[in-house]
Amino acid sequence: MVVGVSCLGLGVTAVVVPLLASRGEQAPVRVASIEEPAPAKAATAPAAAAPAEAEKEEKEAERKESKYSDKDALAYFDERWDDATHKRITDIRTTGTYLRIYTDLGESSDNSPTAIRLCERGMQYLAELGVKKRVVFVQARTGGNGNPVLANVLGPKDDDCRVTYPKPKS
Repeated sequence: MVVGVSCLGLGVTAVVVPLLASRGEQAPVRVASIEEPAPAKAATAPAAAAPAEAEKEEKEAERKESKYSDKDALAYFDERWDDATHKRITDIRTTGTYLRIYTDLGESSDNSPTAIRLCERGMQYLAELGVKKRVVFVQARTGGNGNPVLANVLGPKDDDCRVTYPKPKS
C-alpha cells in the first residue's frame, strides 16, 4: 500500500511539474522515499533524563511568570515540594513582606486544604528568610473577580491561614 501511494505521488509529480514549468511557474517538488525504520536503540542515561527535563519545562510553561515573579520563592517551592499541591502554583510574587501565591484554583476553593497548605508553605518560606511580620495571600486564578483570596495570614495576630469573613452588621 505504501509503495502504491509513493508511486502515485511520483507519477503526479512527473506530470504536474513539467506542465507548470511550461507555463513559467515553479512547483514545489516532493520526493517520496521509502525507508526502513531505524532499529530501536538501547535506552541510555541521557535519554532517561530527557523526560525529567520535559516535565520541568512543561511545569514552567504552565506557570504565568512575569517580570514581577519572585524567582527565589519559586525556586524554594520547586526544591522542597513536588506534589499535587505544588503543581497548583502558577506564580509567586513578593512585595515587601507580603507573599502572594497565585494558583490555578477556582474562586470557590477558599479555605480548601490545598489553599491552606500553600499558605502554610508560604509562612515557612518567610520564616526561613527571617521575616517577622509575615503576610501571605493564596489567590485563585484570574476570573470575573480578579484573583480572589483563598487563604491568608494578615500578620502576627493572625494565627492560621483560614480566610475570615466579617460578620454582617445587624
